[in-house]
Amino acid sequence: MQSFIVVETEDGLTVAEVDAHTSPETEAERFGGLLADPTPYATFEDAYDALLLIEAESRQDPREPADG
Repeated sequence: MQSFIVVETEDGLTVAEVDAHTSPETEAERFGGLLADPTPYATFEDAYDALLLIEAESRQDPREPADG
């Protein structure tokens, strides 16, 4: 069964497809990056939503509370 992961590379975050015969870590390495999120997602859309959340969290001022 295929899944999708969020990978962090030198160029930023991206979504990668992982097939049943490959581990998420191996696929991240193939992209030249690291897993940004260890969760395997069932759809590209779910993985992309997670990517957007990770990007938003990384842009947030660390002194600012998470809710606002």
